[in-house]
Amino acid sequence: MSGLAWLDFSAEDQRRTREILRLFEETESRDELGIGQVRDAFSDLLFPGTSVLLTRARYFLIVPWCAQHAEKTAHRANPLTMDAVERSALVALKASAPDELGIIGARAGAAVKNLPSVIYANALETYGIARSPVEFVADDEEQGEHVTRQALGSWVSSLPPAPVGFPKTVEGGVRLTREEAAWLSEQIASSTPGSYFTHLLQSRLPVDDVDWPWTHPALATAAPQTRVLVHDAELFSLAMHGAALLYNLLIAEWYEKEELTRVPEPVQTYREALDVWEVEVASHSRRSSWDTSAMWQRVIEQNPRITANVRARRFISDWLDAFVHEELREVADSKALRLLVAERERAVKGAQSRLRNEKLLRNWAGASGSRRLAYRWGNVATLIRDIHVGLGETSAGA
Repeated sequence: MSGLAWLDFSAEDQRRTREILRLFEETESRDELGIGQVRDAFSDLLFPGTSVLLTRARYFLIVPWCAQHAEKTAHRANPLTMDAVERSALVALKASAPDELGIIGARAGAAVKNLPSVIYANALETYGIARSPVEFVADDEEQGEHVTRQALGSWVSSLPPAPVGFPKTVEGGVRLTREEAAWLSEQIASSTPGSYFTHLLQSRLPVDDVDWPWTHPALATAAPQTRVLVHDAELFSLAMHGAALLYNLLIAEWYEKEELTRVPEPVQTYREALDVWEVEVASHSRRSSWDTSAMWQRVIEQNPRITANVRARRFISDWLDAFVHEELREVADSKALRLLVAERERAVKGAQSRLRNEKLLRNWAGASGSRRLAYRWGNVATLIRDIHVGLGETSAGA
């Protein structure tokens, strides 16, 4: 246990610890404890159709525009493929706004591996923009998200027209026009009615400086069932963050025992982080009354395959039971919780466990899955911001 009293952890100490962890988190964000199915079920319930691969909202139009342009050349002597049109459009996008964030292929240019038609395919079908799909699979290894995506067929007839000169030039770059933003907002709302994503879009309240989906002011006016879902997601995120921090403390202890020094004082960092976590847990008003049975029912209805993942369910249930019913003081030194986390990570990772593989220990950058679950919020907030900017609800530089 660190020398800091668990209820006397100062605001400055909390700020320092969070900043250190944020630096660590930028290097890795993986599903080290095998909770990805539940995380993704929450993400799909809150923000249907999204993924951690989506970057900017205008790609919802750029992809079908590319397909339509390729179709127009089908009867020429040298027809253009969808692949060729997309790569041409990506080069044009980069040229139109070289400093704009979220341009796919900004570094690789026309040689980019994952094209927008792959990245956005599932979302395009979910929102009714693409029709008659064919299945294929794409992964995001960094976030640990594995999603069945859809190849693209026909397009919704109300799609706004491509700008003049497309795809050799893309007027406006990745920024939506007012007409495009209004159309896309309505398309998402009509295809995902009642979702938190739709509620946030229609609230027209800004997403800037909102760190988590549960801290957005629009939550106060959401439907009761939506608020319950968001509160479930918040508590699950808070609970599992403690498991992730404890796991990283176990790594840090072995790291320092082996006299490795590239990561400075990791044991102190994670002990302090767990102290901060304990304070937040103790002060959370809904924690002790959380109905985890209802939470399980919601996520299993979203993804029935969770039921078959017995080991993951057992680990999560055991951790949540401690989270809800125990005081959770001095978690860093709890033999039962340390063993629970260590055994789960070893079961998930096998020979690749950082708690038994010395080579992986030496390559540890200070964080392994330590980031708190946000359910794709960074990507979703960007999409919402793009639409609001296009509608004129907020400034592009906000």
